[in-house]
Amino acid sequence: MPRRPITSPLEYLQIARRRWIWIVAPAVVISGLAVAGARKLPKVYQSEALILVEPQKVPADFVKPTVSGDVSERLESIEEQILSRTQLSQIIQKYGLYRDSSLSPDGQVVQMQSDIQVTPIVNPEQRDAPVAAFKITYQGRDPVLVQQVTRDLSALFISENLKARAAQAQGTEAFIDGRLADADQQLQAVEAQLRQLKSTYMGSLPEQETANLQVMSQLQSVTQSDAEALAQAQQQKTYLTSLNQAVDGVANAYTPLTPPSAAEQALHKAQSDLAVAEQMYTPEHPDVIRLKAQVKALELQQKAAAPATPTSAKTGAGAKPQLSPQVQGQIALLNEEIQQRTKDQAATQAKIAQMQARIERLPEVEEKLSNLTTAYNAAKANDDSLRQKKDAASMAAAMEQQAEGEEFRIVDPASLPQLPISPNLLRLDGLGAAGGVLLGLLLAGVVEMRDPVIRSEADVLYYTQVPMLAALPDIQPPRPRTRFLRLTAGGRQ
Repeated sequence: MPRRPITSPLEYLQIARRRWIWIVAPAVVISGLAVAGARKLPKVYQSEALILVEPQKVPADFVKPTVSGDVSERLESIEEQILSRTQLSQIIQKYGLYRDSSLSPDGQVVQMQSDIQVTPIVNPEQRDAPVAAFKITYQGRDPVLVQQVTRDLSALFISENLKARAAQAQGTEAFIDGRLADADQQLQAVEAQLRQLKSTYMGSLPEQETANLQVMSQLQSVTQSDAEALAQAQQQKTYLTSLNQAVDGVANAYTPLTPPSAAEQALHKAQSDLAVAEQMYTPEHPDVIRLKAQVKALELQQKAAAPATPTSAKTGAGAKPQLSPQVQGQIALLNEEIQQRTKDQAATQAKIAQMQARIERLPEVEEKLSNLTTAYNAAKANDDSLRQKKDAASMAAAMEQQAEGEEFRIVDPASLPQLPISPNLLRLDGLGAAGGVLLGLLLAGVVEMRDPVIRSEADVLYYTQVPMLAALPDIQPPRPRTRFLRLTAGGRQ
């Protein structure tokens, strides 16, 4: 038959009074065993060092750091390097750690990794605040060794940070050196192409356009002057030749040469001006029309004023007048001048054609030169930028080598632990006492549940289903009185 369920807290107290021995005995035994066992557990000590992340001493406005990445990322990278098998094996061999254990070398490394803890410290009031410091803790059984190992770990973090920053700065400098060499080669190639273009199109460069136009204008002036001089020489030669033909046409008579009159000189001058104007202008030009009318008027005037030649002027039959050597020399000089003027005019026309070709080539050359100049400016700007970056990287590398950049500095050195962090005796003692009490309560409950004694009216009603009519008190036998009590009682009687 199942036990009657307990319905009031008072019944728990009654059970505790009846079964107190079952509660106290296990509590005392278990607590004693816990205290004794905790005192025999190996003691574990922990040493701690605080390292501050100190910013670079040189202002960033003067020397821009080339080391990229957040402090937390770099700290994780350094932690991975320090907690590597190679580094920890050296520390284990140096101090003889874990020699009392049965762990393999790899197991010792794994155990040491679990005994080391790196905790970054940030400002909780700032969002995404950088790491301002970090703690290094190491735990072991020997407090002195724990302190020494923590000191070595702190030194490793500081040295590895310096090495990592210096290596990264040098790597940046080497990378920029490589890019600068490529930029120099590209700049030299563009410079060579630019020089080749200017050499090939010398005279047709955009900056020579004004000079070409000036030379073109001068050549046109020279051509005009040569044309005028050539026309004048040809006019003079025509006059002398016509005079020679007139002298040859005189038959059996000789008329001495007389100098030309003013009308003849005006006619020759007008004819010369007309020849020059016809070479320079079109027939519809006003100057050409005006000079033609002037020449025609002078010719009519000369014919009207010319006298008849008397037959008595003949000097003798069969005599042929001859031109003077002076006139013949003038004709020869005019022939030489005409020949030379013609050559000069042809040479000038060739130069004009050459200058015209240069001027016509200007747009093409200007486009090619513009493309090469743009490429040169871009290559030069890239080269100058890389040189500035190289100087900045060199200064940053020198700063890192001199430990003037961001560094780790020990604020609190590795401490020498005075008390173990494990085992926690007070906690273990409390857990042992609590466990003993719980075990005692459990045993008391089991004994109470197995006890068939009916102890109350509620038990009678629960088990018999019959209401109780009367209850007899628990009659205890009288206790024997002592002599003292009997005497006291007799004296009273």
